[in-house]
Amino acid sequence: MSEITAKAVQRLRSRTGLAMMDCKKALVDSNGDEAAAQQALRKQFADKMTERSDKEAANGRIGAYADESAAALAEVRCETDFVATNDKFTDLANEIARQCARTGITEVEALKSSKLEDGRTVTELLVDAFGVIKENMSIKRLIRIEGAGACYVHHNGQVGSSLAADHSPGDAGRQICMHIASTPMILGTVREDVEPGAVKEAHEKAAEEAVGKPPQIMEKIVAGKMNKWYAERVLVEQPFVIDDKKTVGAFGKEHGFALKSFAKFEVGRQ
Repeated sequence: MSEITAKAVQRLRSRTGLAMMDCKKALVDSNGDEAAAQQALRKQFADKMTERSDKEAANGRIGAYADESAAALAEVRCETDFVATNDKFTDLANEIARQCARTGITEVEALKSSKLEDGRTVTELLVDAFGVIKENMSIKRLIRIEGAGACYVHHNGQVGSSLAADHSPGDAGRQICMHIASTPMILGTVREDVEPGAVKEAHEKAAEEAVGKPPQIMEKIVAGKMNKWYAERVLVEQPFVIDDKKTVGAFGKEHGFALKSFAKFEVGRQ
């Protein structure tokens, strides 16, 4: 039998994040073959993960990633709120979002089959994480938006947001993502993004409230009401949460970029 050195155990531990004794046993069982030991551990935990798949994954967090070409969010579920704030699980969620941004794949099963830069599939990434976390985990949904990106995840991991801009948004982009995460109602980035039925309904209501006024006055009243309605619902026209004396769009313009699109995920809500 090959000698199982401390360095070999440490190398396997650094790759898997598992306890020293688990790594040493796998190496002993694999006669010192590190690749075989890693595969054996992965198979072992894949079987245990399958056995645990009936456990409800009711908790979780939002993973986020952004670079100069795209931004992505991933809702990743686990069993307990304790694990949802665990550093290992946080890294896992963010890596899944990164893979979504990098590959452009937003369908869950397809992403699970895709290969990371280190050669593992996302499924293998999940299995390796299970070996440490020991909870049922699943990818619930993914979204990717094209453009120079920024992202933000609330400290408890329950809400995450991202944006895409025409130029690098830097930290200002992250601040706008904080606005997006904290704002309960955003119907679109600009007016043209808002669903026409909602606009029609709002316009009809504004017209009803202006009935009886002279036509020219009525037109101005309706326009004013619609401007206010849009300002409450359209991202670039909303008062910026950090400085409500300027709009979100104006804040972006001050920092050299225009918003193209945004996304927001909250755990457990579509």
